[in-house]
Amino acid sequence: MQHQELKSIALIVGILCGVTPASGQIDTYSINDTVTVASGPFTLNVDGDASNDYTFEIFPLSGSSTAARVVSLWDSYVMDASTWGYPDALNCGDIVAGTYTSGSAVLGTDVGGGGSFTGAGLKFLGLKMDVGGESYHGWISLDVSASNDTIILHDVGYATVPNNAIAAGQMSDETDPPLCDFIYTVGTQFEIEVAAPTTGNGLPPMAPVFISTSSGDLVLAEDSCFAGPCTHLVSNAMGADTITTCIDYVVYGSEMCIMDTPTCCVTQAWDEESQSWQIAETASGIQVEPVRDVVLYPVPTNGQLNISGEVDALRIFDVFGRLVLTAGRASVVDISGLAAGDYFVEITTFTGRWMEKIQVVR
Repeated sequence: MQHQELKSIALIVGILCGVTPASGQIDTYSINDTVTVASGPFTLNVDGDASNDYTFEIFPLSGSSTAARVVSLWDSYVMDASTWGYPDALNCGDIVAGTYTSGSAVLGTDVGGGGSFTGAGLKFLGLKMDVGGESYHGWISLDVSASNDTIILHDVGYATVPNNAIAAGQMSDETDPPLCDFIYTVGTQFEIEVAAPTTGNGLPPMAPVFISTSSGDLVLAEDSCFAGPCTHLVSNAMGADTITTCIDYVVYGSEMCIMDTPTCCVTQAWDEESQSWQIAETASGIQVEPVRDVVLYPVPTNGQLNISGEVDALRIFDVFGRLVLTAGRASVVDISGLAAGDYFVEITTFTGRWMEKIQVVR
């Protein structure tokens, strides 16, 4: 298999439970492949040398029963410290060490309920590859369906120095904090692409796991970043002037091996003159927080919405971002036709535009 450059950003790992590999001694990349009976086996050459290391397959049993298996090729092994022939399903941060199995091993099977990966969600398979009398350790992140008929392969990582310790999910030993300023936004005011930084360009390795973009309390888009580029398309149907993108990053605690997910956010404002998004904290001449000289009442409301102050336009959106009501210059808006629930009101005045949340009760 031709190794693809890692799309997801490398994990930030400090001293991870005593694991202290030197910088640049862990290689990682994305697999992003699904194995089924129909797809046939998937063979992986982890370290890119002259020989393949592992084959993943769905093996038909009697009747409609199946088994999800991994076959270790040549001098390769999988971590099996508990039950012989059933590899350990490691959690992120577990050390890859202990007893190893060669040949066929069962990740999950319909017969007897064997296999620790079945329906367990994303887990890690510990690897050991012997080359020239030296051992290289690594991991593969994967899911096995509860029906044992599908294996989803995500990422792989391995130590490039023999006999170096590695933890499941460990991609880097870098300890630099996430650089939120490198989140970027492009596109029009209504159709936006938001992305976190990728490796390279002088950036420290990072591990975003979740990205979300909102306008006030209204979530415009949210996506998982695992095993892929941390980027998503945002539909800004109401044309909000400011949006905030937040990204959760994975960090491992150095003492307890507890995975932490700090969050950093960047607010960007639409610059009408340049027709581009700019970081609000540094954008000049952009009113990030308009003067809110309009008051909506009563909230919650069950029939009408009163408006104190002068508005040029008012639009109401449901929680899915769909426009449900519009009004011009008015002091009272009839909302008796709206179903009970939460809504977002876009208010436009001569001083700016902003969003407020209201609740309709019945």
